[in-house]
Amino acid sequence: MAEETLTAGIPARLTVESAERIVALVVGADQEDDAAPGEGEDGPPVLGKIKEAPGNVSLETMLTEIDKLLAVRAVGLQADLFADVAPKVVAGWRARAAVESPSHLRTHPLPLPLRVTLLAALLHEREREIRTRWSSC
Repeated sequence: MAEETLTAGIPARLTVESAERIVALVVGADQEDDAAPGEGEDGPPVLGKIKEAPGNVSLETMLTEIDKLLAVRAVGLQADLFADVAPKVVAGWRARAAVESPSHLRTHPLPLPLRVTLLAALLHEREREIRTRWSSC
């Protein structure tokens, strides 16, 4: 019950545009998991790209991570979206979203607020991880 209340509040903090962009990450991502608009035919979907682990430190990896960071920032999450949520809770939501395929996130009988919250947590945490990793280089 507490999680339902908490997850219902997170999407309410988002702009309509940000919430739509989050939902679009899974809605269009699994037309056989093909490329998102603007990507090459053989390119991975945006959500899949964001979820990929970084490789060894190299120029190519850095450029890939910059692309991920730009994709995350394009959603438009507020920096303080999870300010009043315990980091362990946000990390748990991120972990739940990270293991799900876009098609499963889209078709799973999760309530929309929970789906949006899980994806927002994933994006929020990935942005933080990317910034942390590359700020030390």
